[in-house]
Amino acid sequence: MPFFNTDEPTVSVRMTGYMSYGPSNDGIASHVLRNGETYDVPKGEAEWLVSTDLAELA
Repeated sequence: MPFFNTDEPTVSVRMTGYMSYGPSNDGIASHVLRNGETYDVPKGEAEWLVSTDLAELA
């Protein structure tokens, strides 16, 4: 996933919620993880997303 700038191993998650993040000068997030889509995210991020019920392991 090009959104994360890390060499941490990735895990595939399927979003069960919606999350936006990233730097912004105009109030609009630079990246969006959409409900129902599958993404490869760093392991630490995947653990957090799953623990908050925003994603499930794919």
